Amino acid sequence: MICSTPAFLLRAFDFRETSKIVTFFTRDFGKVKGILKGVRKDPRKFSTTLSPLSLNHIVFYRKRNTEIHLVGQCDQIDDFGMLTPSLKTFGFASHIAELVDCLMPLEDAHAEVFELIFDFLNTLKGGTADTRPIFQIKILSLSGFKPHFDSCLACDAKIERDAFFSRSRGGLLCGRCCPTDRHAEAVLQGSIATLLYIERSEWSKALRLNMSSQIRGQLEGILTSFINFHVGRALKTSRPVHELIDLAG
Repeated sequence: MICSTPAFLLRAFDFRETSKIVTFFTRDFGKVKGILKGVRKDPRKFSTTLSPLSLNHIVFYRKRNTEIHLVGQCDQIDDFGMLTPSLKTFGFASHIAELVDCLMPLEDAHAEVFELIFDFLNTLKGGTADTRPIFQIKILSLSGFKPHFDSCLACDAKIERDAFFSRSRGGLLCGRCCPTDRHAEAVLQGSIATLLYIERSEWSKALRLNMSSQIRGQLEGILTSFINFHVGRALKTSRPVHELIDLAG
């Protein structure tokens, strides 16, 4: 079956002497793996730079007995500045590419995630603002992994004062229920309100939210530990991206 679709490049690695195995997130088929035969021997065979999160138009031959399909055409539409990125831009894009790759299953179409990546890259192209927390909150919601911040997970009570985040249970516990998880961490009411606002708002509205450094730092810590726990490992780009941010100033 011949398939044609726009696709963001998530990951690429060398295969044998002349080819590459590439992971895309496509608009019409979700995450797709494919092989670009001969691209290392002749880079001009495909009209793409294979830069991280570049948007390409691909044509691939979908096979039923394997998860790796043959990519016959890969034409770049936009590189979003990834050919000559700043350190921050490269770090942010690499982290988001790995996050999408880890959270999204193979060949499960999800047009909203495709649009979310597009929104993130257009924002990144316009500057170096760190919109990773916004992206993380939204993709967790879209992928079905979202943490429960609406009420207490244990008793379902509305949390009006003390709140604690349980990464193992995937949400908030009230003051009475927090002893059920000795690793639960205290959460600011401002962090809860910020997360819920971002989750329920359009990308453009979420961008206008002015997060304090305290709330941003707490949300980043919560989201990182939650993602790592449910993925089963720390993302490879988590530490390098912070080092790049510090280096870039």
